[in-house]
Amino acid sequence: MSSVSNLPRTTRLQLRPFQAADLPAFAAYRADPTVARFQSWEPYTAAQAEAFVASQAGAVIPAPPGTWVQIAIARADTDELLGDCALCLQADDPRQAEIGITLAPVHQGQGYATEALRALLGYCFRELHLHRVMAVTDCLNQGSVALLARAGMRQEAHFRQHVWFKGGWGDEYVYALLGSEWQQNQG
Repeated sequence: MSSVSNLPRTTRLQLRPFQAADLPAFAAYRADPTVARFQSWEPYTAAQAEAFVASQAGAVIPAPPGTWVQIAIARADTDELLGDCALCLQADDPRQAEIGITLAPVHQGQGYATEALRALLGYCFRELHLHRVMAVTDCLNQGSVALLARAGMRQEAHFRQHVWFKGGWGDEYVYALLGSEWQQNQG
């Protein structure tokens, strides 16, 4: 597979492994209940954030199939942590992957998430040679729905009340993009 040195960089952003200096910013946005609202996790404690950053700092990117890895989204000019994206090659077919993204509220609304997601998709298809990349989002998370569409992904499914999520049944959309579709969009 690919090495960490091949992680994408854009004019404004770099995707890179987590480092110890990311802890204060990471702990702040992962502790925010508005950030955790549509995530599988609850707001982080300081100890959880510290343990998580330590666990990801030496992570192999991409991780072995079936294992999630978080990749830091940082400003290219200052290396300031803005958020993170997630990548998991499917255990039963590592030619496919699921991705996710989390951005600190202070950095939302500036196009960073779209730029980071497009860079991550490019990495998945150009460097990892994946066939298909998907993302799952809560139907109520309109910001995520709009982001996935802006990044060129298309809605493939709408699962109604199929997941018990934070005390109630939730609906989810599945968005995906094929490598051939991504390639067409590059021309």
